[in-house]
Amino acid sequence: MAESVDITFHVPDDPAFLAAVARVTICHAHLDYCLRLCIKSLAGLSIEEALDATEHEGSRALRERIRKLARMRLGEGQPLLKLQALMKRCEERTEERNRRTHNIIGIWHYPGSQVPMRRTADHCWESLPSAKELDALATSIMVLGAELNRARLNGWLDQALQKRPLAP
Repeated sequence: MAESVDITFHVPDDPAFLAAVARVTICHAHLDYCLRLCIKSLAGLSIEEALDATEHEGSRALRERIRKLARMRLGEGQPLLKLQALMKRCEERTEERNRRTHNIIGIWHYPGSQVPMRRTADHCWESLPSAKELDALATSIMVLGAELNRARLNGWLDQALQKRPLAP
C-alpha cells in the first residue's frame, strides 16, 4: 500500500517571501491605477470622473475599455498599435501575477518532511516561487506602469491624443 500524503493550508512565514508577495500586489495595484488614468486621458475625463467610472473594475475590464476608447479616439495607426502592444504586455504581467500569487498554498506532509507547495490552475502542485522571482515580477510590473504613465503624460500617447482632440 502506498504511503499517504497529507496536505494542510499554509501561510508562509518567510519575511522575504511575504515582502516580495506584497511588492507584487502593490506594484500591480499601481499598474491598475495607471490603466484607470489612461482611460481618463483617452476619454477626456477629470481624475475623479475616471476613478469613479472605473472603481472596482478588474484589470481585464480596464484593458478592454482602453482598447475600445483608443480605437475610437486614435483611429488606426501607430499610436493605436503601440497602445495595443502595451495592453498585451499588461495582460501578460497580470496573468503572471495571478499564476504566482492567486493559488492555494499548502504543506505537503511526507513521512519525515514538510514541503510548502502551491496548487496550479491545472490542479497540479509545484514549489513556491522564490522571493527573487517575485521581486523580478514586481519590478517588471512597476516598469510597465511607468512606461504607460510616461506615454500618457508627455510621450507618444499624449502627442497622438493632442492631434485628435475630443469633440466639444
